[in-house]
Amino acid sequence: MERLNESLSVVVPVWNEEGVIGDLLTEIDQEVGGRFESVEIIVVDDASTDATPQILDGLGGLGGRLQVLRSERNRGHGPSVLRGLRHAEGDWILQLDSDGQFVVSELWSLWDRRGDADLVLGSRTHRRDPLHRLVLSRLVSIVVSLLAGRRLRDPNGPFRLLRRSLWTDLARLVPKEALAPSILVTLGASVRGYRVAEVPVSHLGRRRGESSLRSFRLLRFSLRGLLQLIAFRYLLHRAPRQA
Repeated sequence: MERLNESLSVVVPVWNEEGVIGDLLTEIDQEVGGRFESVEIIVVDDASTDATPQILDGLGGLGGRLQVLRSERNRGHGPSVLRGLRHAEGDWILQLDSDGQFVVSELWSLWDRRGDADLVLGSRTHRRDPLHRLVLSRLVSIVVSLLAGRRLRDPNGPFRLLRRSLWTDLARLVPKEALAPSILVTLGASVRGYRVAEVPVSHLGRRRGESSLRSFRLLRFSLRGLLQLIAFRYLLHRAPRQA
């Protein structure tokens, strides 16, 4: 099999996913490890309190491709994503969540669109999430689409491929403590004229564990995220696109 001469960084934020993280990283390595001349798998462990750290230690670096960044305290999903993105060095960055709700091999559907896109979003179809999350995602889609001036079906999808130059442009604008950096990247790419494509991807039920955001906490998180989103949209208007 001919190796791809483009380099790839895979960013995976994780917190307490002992039931799936080992299988997920092995699956990622099997899909990309032998396909690229240069590939790195960056896992950001957000101070997990279960067996996740021990599992990561036992993976043996996956042939030198695995890098584990550990947080001394739990900072949340958003800052973990940002830390991984800022550490990535590949020409392309594949970002996906660690809950095992995606089919890793479908990354090649995203990869096939890189020729005509700077950001390829995996748009979740037939989502296996609770009703309140489906409703919230629908509201997010409406708000982000209005701010972006174009329809975006799944702007917060955590299975995405982005060009490094896009991230370099937006990195200086995304706040360090962003709650939902994926939404900000999607909005920024759309507003600043980058090419954004959406590719349907499968969405599976959680194999084990449960989401850390529920009920009142989720509502509070969403309101704070909305304020950050509006402030970011204003910032995009003031900051010129980086050459």
